[in-house]
Amino acid sequence: MNKSFIRYLIPSVIASLFLSTYCLIDGIFIGQKIGDLGLSAINLAWPITSFLQSIGIGLGLSAGIYISRLYGKKEEEKANKVKLTAIIIITITALLLSLIFFIFSKDLLKLFGAKNDTLEYAYDYLKIILFGSIFQMLGCGIAPLLKNSGKVKIAMVGSISSIVINIFLDYIFIYELNMGLEGAALASVIGLASAVLICIIPYSKEFKGIIINKEVFKEIFLGMLAPFILNYSCSIIIIITNLKCLEYGGDEAVAAYTLLSYLLSIIASATTGVGDAIQPLFSYNHSSKNFNENKIMLKKCILISTILSALIVLIFYLFDNQLSDLYNLSTTASKYYNEGLLYYLIGFILLSNIRVLSSYLYSINEKVYANIITLIEPILLTPLMYIILSFMKLNGIWLSYTIIQLILIILAYSLTILSKRKER
Repeated sequence: MNKSFIRYLIPSVIASLFLSTYCLIDGIFIGQKIGDLGLSAINLAWPITSFLQSIGIGLGLSAGIYISRLYGKKEEEKANKVKLTAIIIITITALLLSLIFFIFSKDLLKLFGAKNDTLEYAYDYLKIILFGSIFQMLGCGIAPLLKNSGKVKIAMVGSISSIVINIFLDYIFIYELNMGLEGAALASVIGLASAVLICIIPYSKEFKGIIINKEVFKEIFLGMLAPFILNYSCSIIIIITNLKCLEYGGDEAVAAYTLLSYLLSIIASATTGVGDAIQPLFSYNHSSKNFNENKIMLKKCILISTILSALIVLIFYLFDNQLSDLYNLSTTASKYYNEGLLYYLIGFILLSNIRVLSSYLYSINEKVYANIITLIEPILLTPLMYIILSFMKLNGIWLSYTIIQLILIILAYSLTILSKRKER
């Protein structure tokens, strides 16, 4: 493996894994302190939080890849001006979205299935997240910008430091001050704020002015659609699945699904980190028409992602009961969780390849193919499978995940082959 590949890969995967642990750590403290209702509430609120983070990631990644393409075309001055422009765009977008979501937050939570105590818990969590939305979006958006500027180690340090702060503050706010879900949200916001501060100070040295025109806005906002969909598609599925879980098993079923979603987020972050890490190299090589190098790197990414996900899956399998206890699931919720675990673990292995292939297609500007892979799951496959397997109730939901990943991996490889034929 060449040095550039390793230099981008390892810090990116570490940073992505640490970023994914925010919701996991919140879930542990909330599960221990509040139980199934708290876990159910945080999962019902998660699609709104995830929307903010996914927009931040999408804008940051789109701007980062645009910057890489400009460097590939030897337009260094323009690339440097885009860097500060991207930060400004993310900040303004965060302010607008937080205002809109704050006005409609309770209505959205009710739409997602929250009611009674669960609604109040979810609102307590969400209102703090919305007040700190700038840090949510900048914290997620600046990481891909740093990676595409070759500063992957700074992104990694920012992620690690923020998670350490988040763990410490979770304990203080939730246990010592008894702030509940509000404390969990406040810890997350402060943790991400620290990451932004750590990352933006060294990155600001590369700001060489601002460029605001139609071309830049078009490139960044159109380019963010595929990574936004890639990241947010899971949340659309969470919304649909939460509603079905409430129908078949109530808050206990949602609590079980919350833990399965946490495990999924670790796999998704690790494997997306592999693909996202190499996106600058994929984009640069594609612009330079160095297709053979991309072919070699893609094979390496798929192999590494598969091995990484297999190791994580093995850990999940060996410590399944300990995870259930860690999140303080009730007896009923633990039963639901154990019934669904094996189906999800199988799907996780398949997901590792799907995520890498989607990132690859996006980075070589095959946005239509990337969008097909990410959109078909929440819009078509998930609702369809839930209808077909509705006679199995909760077990039908768990089985659906494995079947859907099987369909997606076939589709992803087929579209990748088509993209390579275009290059020829």
